[in-house]
Amino acid sequence: MPALVVFDCFGTVVTELTPMPEAPELARRLAAALELPAATAAAVIDDLIGTLWTALTDPAAEQPASRALLARVLDEHGVPADAAAVDRTLWHVMGPDDGRFRLCAPAAEAMVRTAAAGHTVRMVSTCYLPGDQMRRLLAGLGVPDVLDACLFSADGGPKKPDPRAFAAVGAGDFTRRVMVGDTPHNDIAPARELGWDTVQVDAAAPDFTPLHALLGI
Repeated sequence: MPALVVFDCFGTVVTELTPMPEAPELARRLAAALELPAATAAAVIDDLIGTLWTALTDPAAEQPASRALLARVLDEHGVPADAAAVDRTLWHVMGPDDGRFRLCAPAAEAMVRTAAAGHTVRMVSTCYLPGDQMRRLLAGLGVPDVLDACLFSADGGPKKPDPRAFAAVGAGDFTRRVMVGDTPHNDIAPARELGWDTVQVDAAAPDFTPLHALLGI
């Protein structure tokens, strides 16, 4: 029977070559994007990251939508920005402009192989970019166009390891669900608790043979 196979994004399908930039670098990017004084940009980033960090460190908390959050924080600091400016700023500050990301080739091959065998392929990601920008990032990296659906936490709502996130991305008439990810506490343990099969991937040495064996492909 065809299964639902859900891939984690960062650390599984997308390799992070360097850590997320620290607050001073994010503030520098924000200042450049909106032509802000350095002090204003730093204050905006502090509030933005502080709000996100509070949500991300509470497993049960919903993540605020990135677009709405940035627009609100900018407004609170007296920075005018229309929707287009907010979009440009998010991409410039949080996007892949610095070459931080690379496609994991074995993961891409596994996604194609899984889809070709008739299984449904989806993605779940804890991220800072909203869904349309995440899809832009994935397309730019060459992630295979086999995803049936995605859950990106930056659109707002539950995120891993919240069971509600798994329920959302796992919705549908499937007799078998498989989670593929690199993080035990965010990807593997919560999926197992829901009765999913799991495949843990080592981001430093990605091997998807266990997934192929599990699916018989």
